[in-house]
Amino acid sequence: MVNRNRVPTGIVELDALIEGGFRAGKTYLVVGQPGTGKSVFGLQFLVNGLMEKEKGLYVAIDEKPADVLEQAESLGWDLAPFIESKEFVILDASAYFSGSSDTQKKIDVQRVVTDLNAYIARMGATRVVIDPVGPLLFNREATSRAPDQARTLFYGLQANGNTTYLLTTYSVERNVRGLEEYLVAGTMVLEMEPAKSRFVRTLTIEKMRGTALEPAQYLFKIVADRGIILQGLRDAGA
Repeated sequence: MVNRNRVPTGIVELDALIEGGFRAGKTYLVVGQPGTGKSVFGLQFLVNGLMEKEKGLYVAIDEKPADVLEQAESLGWDLAPFIESKEFVILDASAYFSGSSDTQKKIDVQRVVTDLNAYIARMGATRVVIDPVGPLLFNREATSRAPDQARTLFYGLQANGNTTYLLTTYSVERNVRGLEEYLVAGTMVLEMEPAKSRFVRTLTIEKMRGTALEPAQYLFKIVADRGIILQGLRDAGA
């Protein structure tokens, strides 16, 4: 039976662990170093929605839309038809970072929230990925304002109760992880760890509000046509 208060992540094994998926209308954070699978997680979440006739918005911070499409295609996900039908949009956020270094110091997060909410309402998106969120909140000159910036962004987006958000961030951005402890509904950490003569990818569910779940770490693979597949609990002998 489908739980209509849950939004599937598209990772079947993860959904089975978290009562069917994310809580609808909430915000979730995926943390990890480059190459651990954060963008894949985000794309998989959106592709799952598209398969269920849900419109999706991908806010690209560090990559151009063409790069996002190329990554999706490498996994076997052809997003072009959904772009043509306006069910899926990749929003290039580089405009918020253009101009002089002085301009970059003062990213107007309220403007970002207003623009995103207007875009979401206009296209009717019920799933949104911001990849990664850190640059919108932190820079060398504005760390003191980061908590206020984060609250403005997170609470401003959550005002739209029909949309579920997935944000990614680099694991080195410890300030983001501190803020998310009380600003997001759940946190998952992706890592690559040495195991004997190879590396393995792991997903740790650190927090999942409103879900009966013990924090745990799982092995996973990234497979063409399917994306992330959980393989089971991580143990010392893996």
